[in-house]
Amino acid sequence: MIYTHNDLLKLIHDTRAVSIWNHTEGPVFWYAANVPGPFYVNTEMVIGSALSEKLLREITAIIAGTVDVQARAEQLNHLILTAYKANPAWKRLIATMIDRARTAFPANAFTVVSGGERRDWLFSIPFAHDSELPHLFLFKNKGSFCEHPLKAGQNVLHVSDLIHHATSFFDSWQPAMKDLHLGCCGNLCVTVRGDNGLRRLSEAGQKTVALVTVDVDFFRRLHAADLISREVFEEIAVFFASAQDWAVTYLIGKPHLFDAPGCDAKSFERLRVFLSRDPWNLRPKHETFFATMQKAVDLRLAEAA
Repeated sequence: MIYTHNDLLKLIHDTRAVSIWNHTEGPVFWYAANVPGPFYVNTEMVIGSALSEKLLREITAIIAGTVDVQARAEQLNHLILTAYKANPAWKRLIATMIDRARTAFPANAFTVVSGGERRDWLFSIPFAHDSELPHLFLFKNKGSFCEHPLKAGQNVLHVSDLIHHATSFFDSWQPAMKDLHLGCCGNLCVTVRGDNGLRRLSEAGQKTVALVTVDVDFFRRLHAADLISREVFEEIAVFFASAQDWAVTYLIGKPHLFDAPGCDAKSFERLRVFLSRDPWNLRPKHETFFATMQKAVDLRLAEAA
């Protein structure tokens, strides 16, 4: 049994794989581009937040503690597949991904499944297992390992959790495949966020298939299913139309939403960069607010010195 699109929407909402902030309480979410936003995508949480956190922690320990790549791969396979086989919702999700791959790609389009360190493996390893295909481990150091011998010219399907900017694919995963003289027939992921990565992949001749696209229509469907309120949907619609307008409406004049004194180190650094670079050109019309936020940042830096 596979998930329908509405099933997937509910799964992503209920597991908080897409988290939505409360604009009256905060704190705001921060993206890697050092800009704030009203929601955040943690795709791995579709298998359960506690389980995904536990597995990622153990994956990190295996990578750090096991130098031999074959032993490392064996440990990772055992860790992930043991948890996978005991989780019906996770198995149903992988069945859905396999079904989507069968309809989206020609028969025999790929004979190897790859996944990149670390989150991809939560999906690529069980996908390869249930498809009875070799799994190619791709590591951040551009190394790789497959327990089955690979031949030059074989085609790979890259399976991942999320595609956003596709930076890891182009900087690490694709070069590793090329070093092995493998082709890549395309990408299959659980979620896509934004169109930058899709555009880059398309321009490179890479077909991309996603179970869910996190766009304004995604949130519209959540609202139609009574999973989020109209107020939440309308705010996110503003964000997709103009991040600057969203910031003016929901952030400017509300320093507590940033929690400069108490936010975690990564959020604080992103706040500091956001204020210094002003990527949305907000400062000229909101100088007083920027000055207030800069004072809070400077105070925290001084206290830490």
